[in-house]
Amino acid sequence: MPDPPIIEEGGEGAEDNTEVGGAPPTPRHHHPKHHLKFGELVILGYNGFLPPSDKGRRRSKFVLHRRQSANGVKPARNYFVRTPQNSQAILDTQQHSISYTLSRNQAVIVEYQLDAETDMFQIGRSSESPIDFVVMDTIPGDKHGEMKVTQSTISRFACRIISHRTAKTTKVYAAGFDSSRNIFLGEKATKWQNNGEIDGLTTNGVLIMHPPTQFCGGEAKPGIWREVSVGGGVYALRESRSAPQKGIK
Repeated sequence: MPDPPIIEEGGEGAEDNTEVGGAPPTPRHHHPKHHLKFGELVILGYNGFLPPSDKGRRRSKFVLHRRQSANGVKPARNYFVRTPQNSQAILDTQQHSISYTLSRNQAVIVEYQLDAETDMFQIGRSSESPIDFVVMDTIPGDKHGEMKVTQSTISRFACRIISHRTAKTTKVYAAGFDSSRNIFLGEKATKWQNNGEIDGLTTNGVLIMHPPTQFCGGEAKPGIWREVSVGGGVYALRESRSAPQKGIK
């Protein structure tokens, strides 16, 4: 298993990496900081503090550093199957794969292979081990995390980030691999095929926006929101989150 990403403290106690009781930091916080830094993820809201805790994989700021061993993946091949639940790629817990269900008796499976030139980081609501950064719903005004979210807008395996280890380029992809290294898009999910390739959108969606001006300095202007596909394509927003048609690329 590849080493976990370096996660630096955010919110209160940002300068102290010591665990409660004086115990040494966990290995997740204990990697040398001279590794190449890809960038930072910041959870907006509550002025940088995430209740009720701000530690481990759930915190207000994450810093992505190059891993000691590459764990990125890239598409290798795709093919049709009639029973995806029984296919070898799905049953093999060491094989990364994405299953696109077309109908009850037909699906397209895309197998992925390890990419020695990239690192992968995953974000989602799930606390399972494949998720590097756990992001939960927050409710305005709830400063102590006491209110319950009845319907989450954050997927358990929401998205994945692929960073090139030397080229300093980073891409965001919708959906993350689960504990069995699989991603499933159901029959009702928005999906399409083009030139022998298949892609799709997740139910909750993953949206990105690049400010057209300098982000730092307090003078950033909002850009246009767009949606990222499972295959990493960037599209205009759908008419609604459940719309069956993708936006214009």
